[in-house]
Amino acid sequence: MEKSFIGACQSLTADKLCEPLKPWQIETGKSDFMDYLYDLYDRDNAEPGLCGTYTGLWEQFKSDTAEIMRAGYITTGTL
Repeated sequence: MEKSFIGACQSLTADKLCEPLKPWQIETGKSDFMDYLYDLYDRDNAEPGLCGTYTGLWEQFKSDTAEIMRAGYITTGTL
């Protein structure tokens, strides 16, 4: 099943968005995004066990994004 990019008029997928990129550009982008999440969630000052690690960052981001989208939908009735 193809998942569409939220808010787009046309059906976009991560694969479609990354089509023009070379594999090394995609991997570098993933790494850069994880560094962004590390800073966003302030992992330098996180609780022991998470401090200084990337463990669970992607899962936390997915969960937070879903909560934000749901709250936006409840508030406005649209995505």
